Amino acid sequence: MRLPLIRPAELSPRQRALYDAFDGMVEADEYTGFEVRNAEGAFVGPWGVMLHFPDLAQPLGRFVDLVQRLPGLSERARQVVILSIGGRFNVAYEMYAHARLASRAGLRPDQVATLCTGGRSSGLTEEDVLAADVATALIAGGPVPGPLYDTAVETLGQEAFDAIVFITIHYLALGTLLNAYDVPAGSPSSGN
Repeated sequence: MRLPLIRPAELSPRQRALYDAFDGMVEADEYTGFEVRNAEGAFVGPWGVMLHFPDLAQPLGRFVDLVQRLPGLSERARQVVILSIGGRFNVAYEMYAHARLASRAGLRPDQVATLCTGGRSSGLTEEDVLAADVATALIAGGPVPGPLYDTAVETLGQEAFDAIVFITIHYLALGTLLNAYDVPAGSPSSGN
């Protein structure tokens, strides 16, 4: 990583408050199975980057929290969107962490692998395919094609379409941070 990881003893008071907030967040079950802190207690991945920018991390964190609570989309389709973005932009940590979450959400290893290469996997549900199509259209530039918008809203509902849009924004932002500072995939881990 291009930025140094910040060990707990090196935190400024503003960083300490953010570290403590991250610490509480990563205790959730969804964060098990991949590395979020190293052996010295320093956060890795997006948390390791955001600790360098506490004034920006707080509003970004609030946005992320709100996006994660959006209704309308299954966890499986959510992971399809995230891996589609991570695969398209080759975001190492994003693919590393979300490959595990996608597996938990019911995607097969071959489906995860294909999404991580920017491809379209076989055996996806209609919701998965539409979610991937909308995310892919958003990152391709220009408006989402009218027929795709109409089909997605008619099939999945407006809430699901909106969730796809904001999940895409969320992971484009995090992916940009991770790639800018060349954040590697974490180590295989069974805990935090």
